[in-house]
Amino acid sequence: MNLEFISSWNFIRLSGFLAYFLLTISLAAGLAGRMAGLQKKKPLMMTLHQTSGWAGFLTIIFHIILLWKDEYVPYTLLELLAPFSAQNAPILSAFGTISFYLFLITIAASDFFMRTLGHKLWKTLHFLVIPAWALMVLHGLLIGTDSTQPWAAFLYGGGVILLFTLLALRYAETKLQPAAKSSS
Repeated sequence: MNLEFISSWNFIRLSGFLAYFLLTISLAAGLAGRMAGLQKKKPLMMTLHQTSGWAGFLTIIFHIILLWKDEYVPYTLLELLAPFSAQNAPILSAFGTISFYLFLITIAASDFFMRTLGHKLWKTLHFLVIPAWALMVLHGLLIGTDSTQPWAAFLYGGGVILLFTLLALRYAETKLQPAAKSSS
């Protein structure tokens, strides 16, 4: 039985792509759940948003642990947790580290401190998910060894197109809502 596919390197790559996929789904569900046309599906969208967000965040933690324990391209715990300190691609590694911290702030603000922070501060912190996601995409595209593969380009490109489309629709909807309310 050939078990070459079971390696820390493959799990590092898989966990990176899985985190990207789950967090893209989380952002898409969060944006879609706020759209007027999907208000009847809002509870489903919010459950998907929260569940995939947590699963994606935990997958990032798994990704970090695997990188820490990997012997082929070793990272120290400091290199993984302190941006720009990695020996291997310090800037590109930092994109991933900063992304992790921004996701951490977003999840902590939303699930643990939402009531304490108040709606305005919570909403401001919640928007950190957008630069967190963008840095995650850059980290994966620029440091990932599979980024040149067509399937990886499809995954990254599809997620980017999906989120930019939803952001544009959400922005347009917020601009049209005040006009629709004032004309009624």
